[in-house]
Amino acid sequence: MSADDLLKILIGVVSAFAGWLLAQLTSSLKAWLHRLRIRKLLLEELSDLDVEVQRLLTFYARQLQIHGAMGVSSETVAGLSNPIFCGYYKDALLSLNQKQRVSFQLIHSLVDLVNAGIVDLRQKASEIYARNAREGMNDDLAKVCEAWGKAAKAQFLSASGLRWQIHFHLANKSGPNLSYNTNAHKEYLRYMQEASDKGASFVANGKTIERRKFDQIYDPSDSIGTPP
Repeated sequence: MSADDLLKILIGVVSAFAGWLLAQLTSSLKAWLHRLRIRKLLLEELSDLDVEVQRLLTFYARQLQIHGAMGVSSETVAGLSNPIFCGYYKDALLSLNQKQRVSFQLIHSLVDLVNAGIVDLRQKASEIYARNAREGMNDDLAKVCEAWGKAAKAQFLSASGLRWQIHFHLANKSGPNLSYNTNAHKEYLRYMQEASDKGASFVANGKTIERRKFDQIYDPSDSIGTPP
């Protein structure tokens, strides 16, 4: 075999290796850019969820006022949507650290919990209306109405907790530390106490409102107030 033949073989081997290496680098770059885009979209989805949670808090504030007025509401509300997390979170896992993963998973577990609570409250209200139509108000049904009010308070707190977690993640994108007994954990507990107090104030405010006013779709003199 001549020197020219060896050179041709060497060039062929080097070219093949260079082509393979370029393909690997291109594939890795595409995967990295894809993960980067998903991470960006996951954060944008959190901002969208924050807007939606504020809507839920306003809804539950009204439910608590109705409960304070000794009523039960048949109103319902649309749940939260998180298509980016559900469809693409797994694609971003390799680019997230442990704190980010724990925070994302906690937030979206709370999304599921809040959505389940919407369904539960609607079912409780339907049961109350059906029983009232059949039996009229009685002591047993009054207890069910009280349970509806407690469920509305629980859902208000769940939505409040979700909102805090979203804000905390967005303020600490590189490492949202949710460890027990940290300053962040203490701040969370303070926030939830404020939310609980706010919920109680909505119930108390409802006691000052005539129940018939809740049948109006809009009254410019009404003010629900600002949820936490």
